[in-house]
Amino acid sequence: MKRDFTFFCRIWIGIPFFSGLVNGFSMSPPTLDNTKDQLVINANDTLNITCRGQRILDWSWPEESLSKVEFTDRQGQQSPTDTPGYREIRLKECQGVAGKPYCKILILTNAQANDSGYYRCFYKDIKAVIDGTTAASIFVFVRDPEHPFIKRGDNDMETIFITDSETHIEVPCLVSDPDLKVTLFSLVPYPEPVDGSVVTWNNKKGWSIPRHIIQNTSTFIGFYCSISVQNSQHTSSIYVVQVIGLKFYEFKLFPEDSPVELMQGESLVLNCTALVDFNTGVDFQWDYPGKKENRLASLQPLRNVLDEATEISSILSIRNIHLDDSGYYTCWANTLEMKRELTTVVIVHEKPFISLDYRNGSVIEAKEGQKSVRLSVKVSAYPSPEIQWYKNGKLISSKNSSRFKVQQHSLQIRDVCKQDAGEYMLVLKNSPAALEKRLNFTLIVNVPPQIHEKEAAPPTNLYGKGTRQILTCTADGSPPASISWQWRPWSPCDLERTRRALRRRGGRDQSPFCHNWMDLDPEHAVNPIESIDTLTQMVDGKEKTVGRVVIQNASVPAMYKCLAENRVGKDERLIYFYVTTIPEGFDIEMEPSEDPLEQDLVQLKCNADNFTYENLRWYRLDPQTVPPELDCKSLHQYATFLEGQLSFQTTSNNWVLQLNITNIQLQDEGNYVCEVQNRRTGVKHCHRKYIPVKAMEAPRYRHNPTNHTVNVSESLQMNCDVEGTPFPQLSWFKDNQPLHQISGILLQDSNRTLSIQRVREEDAGLYTCSACNQKGCVQSSATVSVIGSDDKTNVEIVILIGTGVIAIFFWVLLLVIFCNVKRVNPADIKTGYLSIIMDPGEVPLEEQCEYLPYDSSQWEISRDRLRLGKVLGHGAFGKVIEASIFGHDKKSSANTVAVKMLKEGATASEHKALMSELKILIHIGNHLNVVNLLGACTKPNGPLMVIVEYCKYGNLSNFLRAKREFFLPYRDRSPKTQSQVRRMIEAGQASQSEHQPSTSSTNPPRVTVDDLWKTPLTIEDLICYSFQVARGMEFLASRKCIHRDLAARNILLSENNVVKICDFGLARDIYKDPDYVRKGNARLPLKWMAPESIFDKVYTSQSDVWSFGVLLWEIFSLGASPYPGIQIDEDFCKRLKDGTRMRAPDNASPEIYGIMLACWQGEPRERPTFPALVEILGDLLQENSLPEIPFNVSQSSEDDGFSQASSRPPSQEEIRLACNTLPTRYYNCVPFAGCVMVGPSSTCHSRVKTFEELPMEMTSHKTQHDSQTDSGMVLASDELERFEHKHRGAMLTTATTGQSTDRLISCPSVSSSGSGGGLLRPVFFTQLSGQTFYNNEYGHLSEEGVSDYFSSSDQAV
Repeated sequence: MKRDFTFFCRIWIGIPFFSGLVNGFSMSPPTLDNTKDQLVINANDTLNITCRGQRILDWSWPEESLSKVEFTDRQGQQSPTDTPGYREIRLKECQGVAGKPYCKILILTNAQANDSGYYRCFYKDIKAVIDGTTAASIFVFVRDPEHPFIKRGDNDMETIFITDSETHIEVPCLVSDPDLKVTLFSLVPYPEPVDGSVVTWNNKKGWSIPRHIIQNTSTFIGFYCSISVQNSQHTSSIYVVQVIGLKFYEFKLFPEDSPVELMQGESLVLNCTALVDFNTGVDFQWDYPGKKENRLASLQPLRNVLDEATEISSILSIRNIHLDDSGYYTCWANTLEMKRELTTVVIVHEKPFISLDYRNGSVIEAKEGQKSVRLSVKVSAYPSPEIQWYKNGKLISSKNSSRFKVQQHSLQIRDVCKQDAGEYMLVLKNSPAALEKRLNFTLIVNVPPQIHEKEAAPPTNLYGKGTRQILTCTADGSPPASISWQWRPWSPCDLERTRRALRRRGGRDQSPFCHNWMDLDPEHAVNPIESIDTLTQMVDGKEKTVGRVVIQNASVPAMYKCLAENRVGKDERLIYFYVTTIPEGFDIEMEPSEDPLEQDLVQLKCNADNFTYENLRWYRLDPQTVPPELDCKSLHQYATFLEGQLSFQTTSNNWVLQLNITNIQLQDEGNYVCEVQNRRTGVKHCHRKYIPVKAMEAPRYRHNPTNHTVNVSESLQMNCDVEGTPFPQLSWFKDNQPLHQISGILLQDSNRTLSIQRVREEDAGLYTCSACNQKGCVQSSATVSVIGSDDKTNVEIVILIGTGVIAIFFWVLLLVIFCNVKRVNPADIKTGYLSIIMDPGEVPLEEQCEYLPYDSSQWEISRDRLRLGKVLGHGAFGKVIEASIFGHDKKSSANTVAVKMLKEGATASEHKALMSELKILIHIGNHLNVVNLLGACTKPNGPLMVIVEYCKYGNLSNFLRAKREFFLPYRDRSPKTQSQVRRMIEAGQASQSEHQPSTSSTNPPRVTVDDLWKTPLTIEDLICYSFQVARGMEFLASRKCIHRDLAARNILLSENNVVKICDFGLARDIYKDPDYVRKGNARLPLKWMAPESIFDKVYTSQSDVWSFGVLLWEIFSLGASPYPGIQIDEDFCKRLKDGTRMRAPDNASPEIYGIMLACWQGEPRERPTFPALVEILGDLLQENSLPEIPFNVSQSSEDDGFSQASSRPPSQEEIRLACNTLPTRYYNCVPFAGCVMVGPSSTCHSRVKTFEELPMEMTSHKTQHDSQTDSGMVLASDELERFEHKHRGAMLTTATTGQSTDRLISCPSVSSSGSGGGLLRPVFFTQLSGQTFYNNEYGHLSEEGVSDYFSSSDQAV
């Protein structure tokens, strides 16, 4: 009943409000087919009510537990089910009538007594439901002699809460038969009937009892109702009346200032006071640090009856307080309806003290015009000291200046001006304790530059042709500003058909914001420049910077811009240098807006002075034929005449020729010219106005709302991310009902964001966002599910607060321990953004980056030329976004690029790191096989962007895996492919002959290749990819760059089958970067790392060669993960160092596998260099040395995959051994990488061990062969560090015990044919050697001699 009472109160309060919602509607209420106010049916009958109205209808009924079935289709609806006992509510559409086209029928089957009540039909789309206005209702009695009383629940006793202001008590003895005689009984002092003359019966509400009847009775008042039906007595529930006070006016804990500070030995007194309604009981509870230890404390309750409320207090007193009494003191006030809580902090000090420190440093900088600046300090003192502030040695008093305000421990200076700069000092004194502390501040006020001519002169001026003109910019700022000048041609800006927004520049001629600005160069100026000067002068008693451009002969219209900039801001002045013979005399106005929207009404007014001009005419310029200089004499040749309305303004003595453009369209955008004629000279003069037209766009969702599942009491935020022109109006709906902002529900950012604070169970449902503008409407919905119950909210809050306090305590404790114990090891520092570093050499890399130049004139690209698209990838600090760049090739079409930028909230160090990366990319230069820099956006007022080439096919690893089903394991002999190979080789040879790094201008002409997704993948493609990567690494090595993470995932595939190396450019000393200290489960790319990099953290070009060998394995395994099935742990690293290697991939020939093994030499100096690898792979591309049969694919016993080109036919013995002895797919023991020539001598492997020969102990951990999610980074930092210590200890033992049995041994030198000047083709690729190899499974295998030849003369470490 308490809920019923509250519900009726809310309805009573809400009726005036809801009534206001329908005052503006002109409609008639719905009508029912039964016009009576009540309807009586028998139990188990079917209730059928028809409602008609002018709007969409809906029904409500008293029994909420009934199921609902609604039909929206008016055809094919079935009749209600007449099964006995079947109960449901059916809402069925029906045929409307004239004036009331909407109709809906309510059908209730098998009605019961509890279905008695009001059945209401109302307008669904109107929130206010008011009978007679927006709704119509009828009370239905379901007569049931066995159940004369209506019971909504199972409780036989209900409570009626009333307040002292109630005049009547409603006892809701609701009945199912309106004709029953109901008797009211009172339970005090014993059950007896109530006198019927003083109470009122209503068969729809129950008994109404005047308040005075129960005024003098005891606190317990009870009633019940009785009915006699068919000689059977029935009683209702017992209703108990309780008079209570409900209001909780105020709750405070004194003293209100927190924390409460005391000296040891003083007394603590806390007063918890609640101001409540009369007859309201309050139970106070205290919690404090000494409560568990039974600290002696006194609690004193107080109750004070005021005129309008009762003040109840609880006073906690603790005498002789000591240090252990510091902590949180909490007071709870509990009533029947609610629970309040307040907490304060008590701090007990041992003795008086003053402690202070800077909050934001001793030097404070502010900008002139800043609203306020605050000099703040961190002060901890007891008792409160005396505070004094001084400026330049003089005491600051708020009486002297209202702009200075002392607030606790800070000095606030409002409306900062330049004169506020100076030295400030804070003095804290405690005279009784003889304590004094001081802090000194320096306030620097920076003034952004301001160009004074912007206020004095309009940007558009007419300059006489052939005259000498002086353009001046006077800038005032601190520090002094530097002034630079730029220019651009006049015509392309306002004749381009673009959608760019206009920027308001002041003056009368509102021209669009233009791009393509160029630095003003006297030697290449369109108007001859006599001089460009910048000097410092005293202007108006102030020292200012003056920039001056002297134009010797004004001949061509142009646009000039002066830029004044210092480190706190910049200002610019746009000068429209319009060369003409036209004097000042008339102007053009555009109404109602300078930025019209499609379908708007635009009015152009040409105002001309009547004393000077006559014959006003309007023309529209043809953008295709308009000359650079506006010549009124030939205006008709490139313009179209337009009819206008001429009027005379008497007050201003002006002629006005008005041109109305109704329903303006996109094609109406362009230049409009007003022509006038001089009355005295008859010369015609012209003035033009550019009208930009913004296209209308229908609303569309950039991101649809997503479903949410939240816990009770949590916060929920939903976004409606839409766009459109004009911006659409947004509306929110919950369960198809309009949603408005109320307490706990916030609609922010023009209804874009819906926030629900402290979610409740009833907040669950379907939320819909609707966006509408003139072009249409769109809507999208999302479901919100709520987990938990509202009853648990308070408990959860207490648990969360407690858990948070404990977590913060342990987190602070861990930070203290970590800061005291952990020391940064320089060897553990690893760079993060990208992988390639530059060789630091003599100078640390950070200093190199600072010295590297950035030429903005060559690389700077305006952000307006970029249109950002989807995110291609992201990392810890940055992200890469696909974008379109316009005008990059001097065309109107857009090119696709990749833009690298920082995430929101990036720090200054991260910004500096990305800027260093940009400078190093410029320093490295361009090459066909690296991802090249295209430009950057570095200017302020926008994010830092690095623009690089876009590779449409993604990384090589994913591409190879996707093309496995379309792989053809043989060479492509087509002329087109051979031509492409020749061009690739010639480009490589040309780049090797140049001393300077390759640039985009030296790239070879590319042969167009069809869509790579539609063409098969061949062995030729795999070798071509390998060759291009080797070329790119050769270029990077020549620029002293080390990649350190060369893998297929860092190789991108572009158009025309061109691969490009990415993730290079950030060149920082990895041993000095504090952002990349290995910690926790930090991971390293161990599968691609050379042994010296794993064990000694040595990164050189030769360690990149090792990674290149692993990359070859990835390419010829079609994107498989290296070391398949091998657990990457300490044992793996040890075996790798001992000489164990991977076996050959399925699609690799013996020559390719020989290159891999050569790259995997344990000694870095014995590995080939990248120039040697370019030579070898280039030979493989040019020669027809590979067989035209599949390599190791479904090989039978007749094909073992060892076919090689040779200078002589193989002997029968070789064929026998090759076909019958060797196992399929194993190159582990073949002799093609047995020898590596280093200088004049050769060293040879006795044999090559593979991980398949020496199976490692596998754990239950399974490795996905083709998954590169971890990229081989599977050894945690603590395990790696433990392994490194073991390695350092083992090195001392190895140095004394000699070399391992698997080390390189001497081998006879092999002579090679050809000239000895350059890199030669290795001998082992064309003939076999006589070295012997062993295989664990197939025994002894004898082959001919083996030789390997790689030149290392130019190898760089």
